Amino acid sequence: MNAIVQVVVKHGYSILFAAIFGRQIGLPLPAPLFLLAAGALAAAGKLGLVPALGLAVTACVLADWVWYEAGRRRGDKVLHFIHSFTRDPDARDRRAKETFARYGNLILVLDKFVLGLDAVAPPLAGSSGTSRIRFLAFETVGAGLYACVYFGLGHVFSHDLDRAAAYIGKAGTLLACLAFAGLCIYAARKLVHGRRFMRELRRVWVTPSLNESAGDTVQDDVAVI
Repeated sequence: MNAIVQVVVKHGYSILFAAIFGRQIGLPLPAPLFLLAAGALAAAGKLGLVPALGLAVTACVLADWVWYEAGRRRGDKVLHFIHSFTRDPDARDRRAKETFARYGNLILVLDKFVLGLDAVAPPLAGSSGTSRIRFLAFETVGAGLYACVYFGLGHVFSHDLDRAAAYIGKAGTLLACLAFAGLCIYAARKLVHGRRFMRELRRVWVTPSLNESAGDTVQDDVAVI
């Protein structure tokens, strides 16, 4: 951890941007550790809080935008390429599509805390037809949350970064679980609302039909009389 702090001290904002951008593009770089280091240095007054966070969010959004555009242009081929290094690419493709179909663009808010999901969410957003404005909106919120969590840990534990690094996995897992629970509640509410709307729609359609049937019966009775 101290080595990463020294690297950030030496190269400043440029190395922070490069590490986060590279991680989101797919390189095996420990971006959360760089965010921790940046948070600690901001607490010590050696980095600016706003510029560091702004660069981190910008790096995330730009890198994921590359994958979004790739998914928009190449569709399922991009997703299959990402999963081509796994044991069962087809099964991974299906599972990723099912997850995105179920929760939609809200996945972009929490994907960076879940290893693997962060790689497939942007191209899935592109291939599913999500507009660029919607993608950038959800992506910016997710990138901001991601940067603030790890940056905040580094800021709070600036004198004990090794301890903060140990909390990274726990913090990410906890936030992912909370966000997933929120998504489940949101999906359940939409399902209940949808069923309620369908019941109301059936009632609106059925009632006129019953009235018409009753009217026809009355007319038949009058004709008989």
